[in-house]
Amino acid sequence: MVSCDWTNIWSRHIETYLNSPPRCGYWLASLFPSNISVLEIAAGSCRDCRYLFTIGFDARGCDFDQKTIEYLLTKYPLSMPPLFCEDAFAFSFEDDIVDLSFSNGFWILFNDNEKIKSLLHEQARITRKYIITIVHNADNKKLIDSFFLKAKSDPLYDIRFFSKNELLSIISDSDIHFRTIKLNKFGGKVDILLNKKIKGYFNPINPIAKYIVPRLYKYQSWKYTERIACIIELE
Repeated sequence: MVSCDWTNIWSRHIETYLNSPPRCGYWLASLFPSNISVLEIAAGSCRDCRYLFTIGFDARGCDFDQKTIEYLLTKYPLSMPPLFCEDAFAFSFEDDIVDLSFSNGFWILFNDNEKIKSLLHEQARITRKYIITIVHNADNKKLIDSFFLKAKSDPLYDIRFFSKNELLSIISDSDIHFRTIKLNKFGGKVDILLNKKIKGYFNPINPIAKYIVPRLYKYQSWKYTERIACIIELE
């Protein structure tokens, strides 16, 4: 797992994240209508909630790092949604404040399932309809090996990978009340279509890729899929 000095680790990577496509934002926009309210938890670069905000969602974001929030509000003063400095284990928000809350790559920082269950309970408290968590996929052995090598020099890659059964077990054991759980595929080789250039050549698909790519994930094999997107529909 990453060290406790997360702010310094994250500061070395934030610009790379800001310059990358908001894949999760594209994916969410392909599944949910823009008339719902959305909160991104442990938002980091906030690129996904920012994208949703710019296309008309009632979106907001939160992160524990005040320094990052201040930087983003300064960098994007006209296009950044409301941002809040929050502890995801104990939000200051009232109950049921948003229709949908999501995190992308947050649970991967925790080896302790009890901590994840605490996060899930708190997320359920503030959410009316849908909880979404996106984690790295343990079926993708090539990705695991790649991250293991990168983690030797960069603690950002020292993360936890989850199997589908492991996710289902954690959620079932958490005692939150839900109607359904769906495990969707997220990320993979088709993401190359989001690049403006492919192998040095202009990519003609790029202008519409954000609409196409999220719909292609389901056709990938799990062993080539980067992450598991868990959608929990609450009671």
